[in-house]
Amino acid sequence: MNEKLKNDKIISKLNEIIKKNKGIITPNEAVVQSGFSKDEVMAGLDRLIELFEARVNLNQETGDLQFVFKYPLFERGKKTFTEKIANTLNFLYKIFKQIYKVSVGIVLIAYTVIFALIVLAITLAGSNNNDNRRNNGGFELVSVIFRAIFEGMYWMSYSRAIEYAYDPYGNRYRTYKKEKAKGSGFIQSVFSFVFGPEQPKFDPLADAREVAAYIRLYTKGKLTAANIIELSGVDYPTAESRLAEYVGKFKGDLEITNDGILYGEFTALLGNISAEERKEEMKYIEFYASEIEPPVELTGNSGGRNFAIIVMNGFNLLMSFAILNSSVPLMINEVNISEFAFLTYFPLTVSILYFLIPLLRLPAFWVRKKTYRHRILRKQLIGFICSAKNKEFSFQDFLHHLKIQDKSISKEVQNTVGKLLLELEGTVEISESGEPIYIFERLYNELLIK
Repeated sequence: MNEKLKNDKIISKLNEIIKKNKGIITPNEAVVQSGFSKDEVMAGLDRLIELFEARVNLNQETGDLQFVFKYPLFERGKKTFTEKIANTLNFLYKIFKQIYKVSVGIVLIAYTVIFALIVLAITLAGSNNNDNRRNNGGFELVSVIFRAIFEGMYWMSYSRAIEYAYDPYGNRYRTYKKEKAKGSGFIQSVFSFVFGPEQPKFDPLADAREVAAYIRLYTKGKLTAANIIELSGVDYPTAESRLAEYVGKFKGDLEITNDGILYGEFTALLGNISAEERKEEMKYIEFYASEIEPPVELTGNSGGRNFAIIVMNGFNLLMSFAILNSSVPLMINEVNISEFAFLTYFPLTVSILYFLIPLLRLPAFWVRKKTYRHRILRKQLIGFICSAKNKEFSFQDFLHHLKIQDKSISKEVQNTVGKLLLELEGTVEISESGEPIYIFERLYNELLIK
């Protein structure tokens, strides 16, 4: 029989069994129901886990290896309808941001200068013509106010905030806070004020590179779901899904130890590694507990920089509104500036957006701010559980590691530990003294596999 035709027939038969069992299949079951050899079945399943989302684990009753496919079968990497909508909206938002990014800082600075020159021109024209002064008296007063605001903004934007620092002996002293570079740096600050601080772009291949380097440098070709948890902090179902994905991607084999521990064997990734290669590959590995998570910030700018942006934009907003709604023609060299849209509707709309967009970002900012502490605690706890090389922990062990004494925070730690018990398939028992003992037996056994 043609090899390709035979492989297609194996895949087709495995698909029938998977659909019949609503996503669950074991190699032994597939051998019996299909009549193909164990090697042929495993090769077919390896191909299927490359194509479709699946988890690999052991049947709790029989201890047999089983594949749990997402049912109905779902192509690996394929987006759901909700994800497609979210990606489309995100794409449109990115385009809007890029267009806006080019102009956001330049427009703010340009209009501040333009409106300041208009205020100056009208003021000078009014001082040289008594009739004009009488006709534009109301606007002249507004002009003086705007000019005062602008001058205050100018000096504040170049003022330097005071902060405290420490000398080598631990003595505290006052010093000027270092500001970021001006020029293009200020334009970036305006962009951050509107859209928030930019974050490093996510590399979709970073996790795969990290796992490949980890297998080569740390585990001598073996990989368990617990190793994936230590690297990325995911829960067990996700770790099992990624284990299946890596077995397919890196041409590994699924094996079971005598103690009933499932792992991937990746002998193809092993080989002689030079000191230079080792040093380079070590850069790819960053354990979950060590992954730095920047604090949640609305703008990421200093207070002085935000104040300068607010004053400048407020000045532009008031100027464009005043010109648009002035009942008296505003003339400069017999030109009515109120008739130009680029001095009225456009800057008014842009200035409103400069304030509106940050306000619309506030709900998401508050949510991220609220969950920030939980995410940090989760990193610290997973890192401690994985590195302690222990399967039993008292609650005091966690508090001691985190150096926490505040009872309100202790409650938060307790809630986080409770969630981790579910995610990492842990259990809890009560000691003789009535204290809960948290047990992560599966994680412990899989991390110690040799």
